[in-house]
Amino acid sequence: MKPMEDLARRVALEWRRADGTLASFPGIATRALEAFNCELTKPQLDEALGRWLLKRSAHPDQVNLHNTFGQPPVTLFNNGRFVVDLYFWLTFDTSIHSHGFRGAFRVLHGSSLHEVFTVRRSRTIAPDVALVHLGAPQASLLKPGDVRPIEPGQELTHRVIHLENPTVTLCVKTINEPRIAQWKYFPNGLAIQMRRLEPHLIKQVYYFQYLMGQDAKHASSYLGQVLRTLDRSTCMNLYGAIANGAYDLSESAALHFAAQLRRLHGTSEWFKRYEAIDQLQLEELHFEACETPIGRLVAHFINGGHDARTVRRLLGRRSKRDLESVVSALMDIETLFGHELSMEDRASIKELVAKPDRKIPGHLRSLGQIRKIREFLKRV
Repeated sequence: MKPMEDLARRVALEWRRADGTLASFPGIATRALEAFNCELTKPQLDEALGRWLLKRSAHPDQVNLHNTFGQPPVTLFNNGRFVVDLYFWLTFDTSIHSHGFRGAFRVLHGSSLHEVFTVRRSRTIAPDVALVHLGAPQASLLKPGDVRPIEPGQELTHRVIHLENPTVTLCVKTINEPRIAQWKYFPNGLAIQMRRLEPHLIKQVYYFQYLMGQDAKHASSYLGQVLRTLDRSTCMNLYGAIANGAYDLSESAALHFAAQLRRLHGTSEWFKRYEAIDQLQLEELHFEACETPIGRLVAHFINGGHDARTVRRLLGRRSKRDLESVVSALMDIETLFGHELSMEDRASIKELVAKPDRKIPGHLRSLGQIRKIREFLKRV
């Protein structure tokens, strides 16, 4: 992986010349990635990385051991101060978030939609939980060769929608700076600080699951003691990890965890907002199975309610008929509405979209996606 080694050497040299100041690093990383010359095709990159991974002595310490950011993430260089990471994105979306590090990233293969948000805090619930206004994002399309800087903390809040599967990005970044808080933002205005879950906490969760099979009452008491020692954001980061299956808890243990958390925080406004996110997601198009970049982009615009000017700027000169064809193709995806629908209902939905003045029948009114699709087609 000589091109990556050359990139790392250049960054290290320029950072030494800048006296190693953190403020200088995003600019150094951005310039290095803009000058980076690697003409490997996607198959060639796959082959080269495979050979590199087989060399057991060649690997630096890996920043991300699990596929929580990239599928997979691979650390190619790590000198203890900064890393060069390669990310393969098989999923289309990252959450709206800030970073506890700084640097830059470059698209190597594929394409992405990059959205930058200006966050305005409306209420502080606790040091690690807040209510915010996100506003409309500044959006741009990224293609191979495009580079974007990563500023730390509140200096950059963004989301990246990966439009091709896979999309591959190369990132040069400092190793997490503990004094900088990372935040995750939800569409309904809830903001929760992102936390690294300590190994001892994960062991406590596993021990709780063990106790569930021995003495459920004791297990419940034990879990309550664990949760009462945690701040809000750690509770919610742990809850999210469990809900996403990161620790492979049994269904009964996961449900009991959720119930305990609800008893602890369930009356709080911020927790009610967190639970309301599930309902918001039920009204979104689930376009994970969409294979075309234009289909993913249109589905995201439908979900987000983007204004007509942004949509037109990013979709180019496509006619309304073209967009109607894209929407029609989306509705052939079986998982688009989040659950299985009959052939008759699918045909009815297509008809409702094609004829927006037609009244939605009662049994389909719960599908908020129909309304969103109609509104999108009216805007464009």
